[in-house]
Amino acid sequence: MKEQTIQMLITARALLEQAERYISLGDRYLATAGLIVLQDAVELVFLAVLIECGVDDHRAVEAMSFDEMIAAIGRLEIKVPKSGTLKAMNKLRVTAKHYGQIMEPLTVQSHLNAARAAIDAILLKAIDKPLREIFLTELLGSTTSRPHLDEAMSMLDAGKYFESLVATRKAFFLEFERDYCIYSHSTGSHNPSSGGLLGLLVGGLKASYWTRDKHWINENVKTPFDYIQINYETWRLDAMEWGINTQTLNNIRRLTPETIQLEWSGKWFLRVPAGYAANNATRENAALCLDLTIEVIRRKYDHKRAARTQSTDKKYDTPPAYIGQPLFDKPTKESAVLHVLAENDRYEVEEILNGFDPETFFYRITCTADPNGQIHGYVEKIDEQALSEPDSAIAN
Repeated sequence: MKEQTIQMLITARALLEQAERYISLGDRYLATAGLIVLQDAVELVFLAVLIECGVDDHRAVEAMSFDEMIAAIGRLEIKVPKSGTLKAMNKLRVTAKHYGQIMEPLTVQSHLNAARAAIDAILLKAIDKPLREIFLTELLGSTTSRPHLDEAMSMLDAGKYFESLVATRKAFFLEFERDYCIYSHSTGSHNPSSGGLLGLLVGGLKASYWTRDKHWINENVKTPFDYIQINYETWRLDAMEWGINTQTLNNIRRLTPETIQLEWSGKWFLRVPAGYAANNATRENAALCLDLTIEVIRRKYDHKRAARTQSTDKKYDTPPAYIGQPLFDKPTKESAVLHVLAENDRYEVEEILNGFDPETFFYRITCTADPNGQIHGYVEKIDEQALSEPDSAIAN
């Protein structure tokens, strides 16, 4: 799905939800406002479908009238249900918006029902998803935080706003706060169930160095949540690099319950202020925090995806000329010998370079040798036999 399509459908979903709230109250004036918002939501969905299907490549879809949009979608072999009712709704919207005519709630409700049916039918044909399943997470792909974001969306749809806020904060912790969690530095032991050495060392690397001291932790950590020690200078610099307003990150932290996971796949800890559920567990706050969290995670991953690295060589069997050659610790024949290349070894060339003697060339390779596993070292280049053609060209 195109990014522009997703963004337009997110906006349409927000408008549709607002229209539903206005219309459900049974007030004539709010129902009239709801009709105007509802029409805008339907138009955005139509426009998103035309853009997704590439109609905008050869025609200015933004200049189409409402009836022309319906006809253009029909030409894509996508049937628009209730098209007559939708066209009537468009005319009522004109009289309401431009002439101030007030609508009856029951009339507007019937148009809302028709709009819902038409929107979902069209989107199921065009993108294989109804509107309620379109979230900005479509732009994230598979991330460690994605399951919690999906849970937050489900809880929001179910009206479980507190649970949605908790799931949102879990996703935020994994993406932003885990790097400041110093729990792994509080113990000298390594718990295999937490992922071994790697499981313990993943957190806390961005916290201030003095907080990553066992004695400091013993003195200053009074609750599990004190293991999060934000280094605000690093916090600010990261946000600037990712294109995120630090106030947005801080707002998410203030408006959501505190959660922390001390070990990989471990239990979650929760802390909330007294009265939080009564005052802050609202649909507006849950939806705001979820949207903000998805957006800052998206920006973070957009920055990461912008990075480019050189491609590496493929793994090859050891050429006959190199069998029996020593693999040195440094690019010099006076260095320690780490391994002697054997017939069944496989190697991957990392780079070619001059050794300490500028007249000699060495390959820096990763050698896979049973039973020793991977060995990183340097092998002297043999002029008659290059390890790979590109490297041979560079050397000569």
